[in-house]
Amino acid sequence: MKPFAVLPVLLLAACAMGPRATPQADADARLYRAVPDKAVIYLIRDYGYLFVQGVTVTVDGKEMGETYPASYFRWELPPGEHIIVSRTDPPATLVLKTAPGGIYHVWQDIHVGFLREHSQLRVVDATTTRAVLDTAYLLPSKR
Repeated sequence: MKPFAVLPVLLLAACAMGPRATPQADADARLYRAVPDKAVIYLIRDYGYLFVQGVTVTVDGKEMGETYPASYFRWELPPGEHIIVSRTDPPATLVLKTAPGGIYHVWQDIHVGFLREHSQLRVVDATTTRAVLDTAYLLPSKR
Protein backbone atom coordinates (compact mmCIF):
# COMPACT_ATOMS: atom_id res chain seq x y z
CA MET A 1 0.00 0.00 0.00
CA LYS A 2 1.32 3.41 -0.90
CA PRO A 3 1.89 5.86 2.00
CA PHE A 4 -0.47 8.47 0.57
CA ALA A 5 -3.27 5.88 0.45
CA VAL A 6 -3.12 5.52 4.25
CA LEU A 7 -3.66 9.24 4.88
CA PRO A 8 -7.41 9.30 4.12
CA VAL A 9 -7.97 6.37 6.49
CA LEU A 10 -6.07 8.13 9.27
CA LEU A 11 -7.99 11.35 8.68
CA LEU A 12 -11.31 9.51 8.84
CA ALA A 13 -10.30 7.84 12.10
CA ALA A 14 -9.25 11.17 13.60
CA CYS A 15 -12.57 12.77 12.62
CA ALA A 16 -14.45 9.94 14.30
CA MET A 17 -13.30 11.01 17.75
CA GLY A 18 -15.60 12.84 20.09
CA PRO A 19 -14.82 14.91 23.17
CA ARG A 20 -12.61 13.26 25.75
CA ALA A 21 -12.87 13.20 29.51
CA THR A 22 -9.81 14.31 31.47
CA PRO A 23 -6.85 11.91 31.58
CA GLN A 24 -7.38 11.55 35.35
CA ALA A 25 -11.05 10.63 34.92
CA ASP A 26 -10.06 8.07 32.25
CA ALA A 27 -7.40 6.56 34.53
CA ASP A 28 -9.88 6.39 37.44
CA ALA A 29 -12.52 4.71 35.24
CA ARG A 30 -10.04 1.99 34.25
CA LEU A 31 -9.66 0.95 37.92
CA TYR A 32 -13.13 -0.70 37.76
CA ARG A 33 -14.02 0.35 41.30
CA ALA A 34 -17.42 -0.47 42.66
CA VAL A 35 -19.33 2.21 44.57
CA PRO A 36 -21.09 0.80 47.67
CA ASP A 37 -24.41 2.67 47.34
CA LYS A 38 -24.44 3.04 43.53
CA ALA A 39 -24.48 0.89 40.42
CA VAL A 40 -21.59 1.45 38.01
CA ILE A 41 -22.41 1.06 34.31
CA TYR A 42 -19.83 1.01 31.53
CA LEU A 43 -21.24 1.56 28.03
CA ILE A 44 -18.68 0.58 25.40
CA ARG A 45 -18.64 1.25 21.67
CA ASP A 46 -15.80 -0.38 19.74
CA TYR A 47 -14.53 0.70 16.34
CA GLY A 48 -17.43 -0.93 14.54
CA TYR A 49 -18.58 1.14 11.60
CA LEU A 50 -16.25 4.18 11.46
CA PHE A 51 -18.43 6.31 9.19
CA VAL A 52 -21.17 6.66 11.83
CA GLN A 53 -20.12 9.54 14.06
CA GLY A 54 -21.85 10.54 17.28
CA VAL A 55 -24.75 8.40 18.45
CA THR A 56 -26.79 9.90 21.27
CA VAL A 57 -27.36 7.74 24.34
CA THR A 58 -29.99 8.33 27.01
CA VAL A 59 -30.46 6.76 30.43
CA ASP A 60 -33.92 6.95 31.97
CA GLY A 61 -34.87 9.64 29.44
CA LYS A 62 -31.88 11.89 30.19
CA GLU A 63 -29.35 12.54 27.43
CA MET A 64 -25.92 11.33 28.58
CA GLY A 65 -23.88 12.30 25.50
CA GLU A 66 -22.80 10.74 22.22
CA THR A 67 -20.66 7.69 21.59
CA TYR A 68 -17.99 7.54 18.91
CA PRO A 69 -15.87 4.67 17.58
CA ALA A 70 -13.57 3.31 20.32
CA SER A 71 -15.19 5.24 23.16
CA TYR A 72 -16.94 4.49 26.43
CA PHE A 73 -18.96 6.00 29.25
CA ARG A 74 -18.79 5.20 32.96
CA TRP A 75 -21.85 6.12 34.99
CA GLU A 76 -22.53 5.86 38.71
CA LEU A 77 -26.30 5.58 39.10
CA PRO A 78 -28.74 4.76 41.89
CA PRO A 79 -29.46 1.03 42.03
CA GLY A 80 -32.66 -0.15 40.39
CA GLU A 81 -34.01 -0.49 36.89
CA HIS A 82 -32.51 1.73 34.19
CA ILE A 83 -33.57 2.15 30.58
CA ILE A 84 -30.65 2.77 28.22
CA VAL A 85 -31.46 3.94 24.69
CA SER A 86 -29.14 4.21 21.71
CA ARG A 87 -30.74 6.83 19.45
CA THR A 88 -30.42 5.32 16.01
CA ASP A 89 -33.16 4.54 13.53
CA PRO A 90 -34.76 2.48 14.91
CA PRO A 91 -33.52 3.11 18.45
CA ALA A 92 -32.10 0.27 20.53
CA THR A 93 -33.34 -0.10 24.10
CA LEU A 94 -31.95 -2.10 27.01
CA VAL A 95 -33.61 -2.44 30.41
CA LEU A 96 -30.92 -3.09 33.02
CA LYS A 97 -31.67 -4.06 36.62
CA THR A 98 -28.84 -3.00 38.91
CA ALA A 99 -27.90 -3.52 42.54
CA PRO A 100 -25.85 -1.40 44.97
CA GLY A 101 -22.13 -2.05 44.49
CA GLY A 102 -22.68 -3.79 41.15
CA ILE A 103 -20.62 -3.15 38.00
CA TYR A 104 -22.38 -3.65 34.66
CA HIS A 105 -21.03 -3.72 31.11
CA VAL A 106 -23.17 -2.72 28.13
CA TRP A 107 -21.97 -3.08 24.55
CA GLN A 108 -23.25 -0.77 21.81
CA ASP A 109 -23.07 -2.27 18.32
CA ILE A 110 -23.56 0.19 15.44
CA HIS A 111 -24.61 -1.13 12.03
CA VAL A 112 -25.43 0.62 8.80
CA GLY A 113 -28.65 -0.15 7.02
CA PHE A 114 -30.22 1.34 3.95
CA LEU A 115 -29.90 5.15 4.35
CA ARG A 116 -29.69 4.92 8.16
CA GLU A 117 -27.72 3.43 10.99
CA HIS A 118 -29.18 1.12 13.58
CA SER A 119 -27.77 -0.26 16.79
CA GLN A 120 -27.99 -2.97 19.37
CA LEU A 121 -27.32 -2.83 23.12
CA ARG A 122 -26.37 -5.96 25.04
CA VAL A 123 -24.84 -6.88 28.36
CA VAL A 124 -21.30 -8.31 28.14
CA ASP A 125 -18.81 -9.63 30.65
CA ALA A 126 -15.97 -7.73 32.32
CA THR A 127 -13.31 -9.48 30.24
CA THR A 128 -14.83 -8.20 27.00
CA THR A 129 -15.04 -4.69 28.42
CA ARG A 130 -11.45 -4.60 29.62
CA ALA A 131 -10.09 -5.84 26.30
CA VAL A 132 -11.78 -2.98 24.44
CA LEU A 133 -10.98 -0.29 27.02
CA ASP A 134 -7.28 -0.79 26.33
CA THR A 135 -7.78 1.11 23.06
CA ALA A 136 -10.88 3.19 23.86
CA TYR A 137 -11.23 6.61 25.48
CA LEU A 138 -13.60 7.89 28.16
CA LEU A 139 -16.30 10.32 27.09
CA PRO A 140 -17.47 13.08 29.41
CA SER A 141 -21.00 12.36 30.59
CA LYS A 142 -23.68 15.03 30.77
CA ARG A 143 -24.84 13.58 34.07
